[in-house]
Amino acid sequence: MEHDTVITSQEVKQWCRIDNDADEATIDLLILAAQEHAAAYTGRTLEPYTCPSSIKQAIAVFVADLYANREGQTVGTQTFNRLLNPFVLSTL
Repeated sequence: MEHDTVITSQEVKQWCRIDNDADEATIDLLILAAQEHAAAYTGRTLEPYTCPSSIKQAIAVFVADLYANREGQTVGTQTFNRLLNPFVLSTL
């Protein structure tokens, strides 16, 4: 993958219990989408070596949800938001 991500496809595949490489491109795309969403939600720039583990976990949860529910009926948004809420930058 040419983009810097805070979580690897291998880590996501382990979280999702995916044992093959058949959907590698799909998972890479979902990681990028989830990371972009996490960055937009928190207002933070996410860096691979300084990213909090809760944000990484939120991305893994969101990718798993997007992967399992490709029709667009995701259910993991609440968990994703709960994990990210402590990292939202205040706009006051």
